[in-house]
Amino acid sequence: MAVVCDKFNDYLFRRTPNWDKELAKDRFPHNYLYTTMYDTKTWPSFTGTVHTWDRVHVTRANDDGCWDQMDADPCITTICDPTPRYMGWGSTRNTYTKYHQDYRTPVFCFDQLRHVQEARAQLSALVSGLRKAPDEITSDFLRILAMKQADYIHICGSALTKVTVTDSLFTNGCLNLDLGGAGNVPTSKLSIEYLNSHMEDLKYNGYHDQEFMEQGKFFCTTDLQTLQDISNANPALTQLYRATDFAKTGIYYKYGVMKGVGDWMFKIDPAPLRFNHIGGGLLRRIWPYTNDATTVGKKPTFSAQYKAAQFQMFHVYNRAARDVFVGDITSVNDTMKFGLARSLMGKWSWKNPDYFKALDINTGTVCEYDNVKKNKGFFLGEFELGVKTIYPEIEMIIIAEREPSGVVNVPRVAGDVSMTTYQDLTPYNTLCEDS
Repeated sequence: MAVVCDKFNDYLFRRTPNWDKELAKDRFPHNYLYTTMYDTKTWPSFTGTVHTWDRVHVTRANDDGCWDQMDADPCITTICDPTPRYMGWGSTRNTYTKYHQDYRTPVFCFDQLRHVQEARAQLSALVSGLRKAPDEITSDFLRILAMKQADYIHICGSALTKVTVTDSLFTNGCLNLDLGGAGNVPTSKLSIEYLNSHMEDLKYNGYHDQEFMEQGKFFCTTDLQTLQDISNANPALTQLYRATDFAKTGIYYKYGVMKGVGDWMFKIDPAPLRFNHIGGGLLRRIWPYTNDATTVGKKPTFSAQYKAAQFQMFHVYNRAARDVFVGDITSVNDTMKFGLARSLMGKWSWKNPDYFKALDINTGTVCEYDNVKKNKGFFLGEFELGVKTIYPEIEMIIIAEREPSGVVNVPRVAGDVSMTTYQDLTPYNTLCEDS
């Protein structure tokens, strides 16, 4: 169907008489896990889009413990000049860059909206929902980037397989994750035994950096079902903690974790990455929602495919592993009055310039708008993030099997008994009997 650029579809409903005035707004699960996981800094303006940095390494000593015994005899010279051992150092040069993405709404026309019933209430609900989207968008981007910037993807199973991360692992616009063959597909759900098998790797790579967080705990994201499965499988380890440890005044509250099992602290990821295996070690991402047609426009519906997905990403994270940089808006010259009132973390802003172009995403048609009346405009959200992964070795990206909770019948102890009697509940008084 051809696009007519002077026609507007605002996706607002039109009312006839006798409707409730109140509107019900969408409900949202919290989804800001990754926006608070790492330190956030500002990317300085006028410094390009790619930064280079060096990481200095110091070699570990190969001391065998056989030191020379000191002897002050005047005929022994080694007390003044013992044979030294040497240590070295090195450096690794790395780069990191910035990423950006814009989001826009369709074009609104004021002269149309002012004739729509309850337009103010509808747009208020729309704006309220849009304001919740940036955290979800940013968290989702950082989940994927944490995977793309990891050293390895760890495959859950007794083989302890790990796949080296390269750009070729991510195909089809990052929708597919290529594990390199069906033999690299996970063979197990996440378990404490699997996590414990990697504790030494994390420890000796500097997970705690000589400062043990609450007796050397490790932190991992998970979903509620997996957390329940792990807790139920390890009741003795779970009982090492009290519920008050995770309450507002508890010792683990500041870490934002929900539960502890052994040396592992678990934080709930509200929308973890999930996948289905489509063959040959190729995993296809499944989103938590589908956007389905409703009375007017579309609505999000929780996806049954997401609930039943075969595999999930779990993230053993460390706040020191990476820094997140937000773009800086700084004036380049006092006489050049660029629009600097911009948010680069996705905060929506209203735009209605004198002239603008807008793309119809369904057809690819670019519409041009002469907006001298200022009666047309749209919402714009700008995202600009730089991510510097400093210590990838103190984190783990794990792909493991998963499934929703199994349900079995729990029948009545008395079995299936036919009830031939029922209540006769009469709430009013009977009439007087005939004399």
